[in-house]
Amino acid sequence: MSDKKNLDSFGKQLITSVRDRSIEKFEKITIGALKSQKALELHKLIQQFDENQKKVIRTLIIESIDNTIFNFLDMIEQHEDNIKLIVSNKNINEISDGLSGELLTEDGWIERFSKLK
Repeated sequence: MSDKKNLDSFGKQLITSVRDRSIEKFEKITIGALKSQKALELHKLIQQFDENQKKVIRTLIIESIDNTIFNFLDMIEQHEDNIKLIVSNKNINEISDGLSGELLTEDGWIERFSKLK
């Protein structure tokens, strides 16, 4: 597999397994689809907000998730001497010219791989 494919494979997995799943959990809480005590309590609280307020909360949740992923990737970049992220026997930090930057550009991982915007 080429270096670019290794990098994109990691990015796609990160976006679908971490970002999208986190957003999906929030959306399930919002509609009351999760039955844990905590989820039901949160659902009840969210129902007190109007639609515009719910949109703001969703935007804030997504921004927080994206920022957390960005910070994680930036940490890997900044500590490349101590932290190696190996995908198919390749250190993806060495493949990318800016790992955290892979996330947010108009042709970045979120834009290409996320089903939730």
